[in-house]
Formats: sequence, C-alpha cells, structure tokens
Amino acid sequence: MPLGDVAGEALSGAFRFIARVVFEIVVDVILRGTGAMILRLLRPKHDPGEIAAMMTGLVFWGTAITVFFLVFRMGR
Repeated sequence: MPLGDVAGEALSGAFRFIARVVFEIVVDVILRGTGAMILRLLRPKHDPGEIAAMMTGLVFWGTAITVFFLVFRMGR
C-alpha cells in the first residue's frame, strides 16, 4: 500500500470527523437547543420532541437572519 493512499485515507477520516463535529454542534446546540427552549417557554408542561424542537429552531434562526438582513438593508 503506497504512502499516498494511507495519507489520503487519514486526511479523509480527519475531515469527516471535523465535519461531523461541526454538524453536531450546529444541529444539536444551535437548532435543537433554541427550538427546545422556545417550545418550553410556549408549552411548559410538555416535553418537546426532537423534530419539533429542530424545526422550531430552524424557523427561529431563519426568521432572525431574514429580519437582520432586512433591517441591515433598510439602514443603508
């Protein structure tokens, strides 16, 4: 097995690991965490499901980014 193949496989594995960690941080912490917090504020007696929390977080962050962009554009 040539050394280039071994190095390529090692780099591929390292990049895959880094991409997985970044994806987990974005999905778990930012989307699901924000969505679960919003759902707990709206429905304190119900435990939010994972998909509901993720979709709520996605809607929240999409709305926040859109509003930020529109306010920024209006200020110019």
